[in-house]
Amino acid sequence: MTTRDERTRTLLQAGTFLKELQADTDLPEAVRNEARRLVRHYPSVANIQLLAKVEQRMSGSNLLTPDFDPTWITDA
Repeated sequence: MTTRDERTRTLLQAGTFLKELQADTDLPEAVRNEARRLVRHYPSVANIQLLAKVEQRMSGSNLLTPDFDPTWITDA
């Protein structure tokens, strides 16, 4: 079963992965364009942190310290 902190961490890691895909010039342009399209509508770090805060209040666990690069959403 997936825990709340695993779900939060995975959301952040998936966003990072999409940003990496869109920037990887070794990939076909179609793949990079699809990653760019998906990340454009992906929840921001602030949105994910807000969801984590809601879950934290409901569960009492700390979800705000996952290992991720917080700059992924702001990189062009």
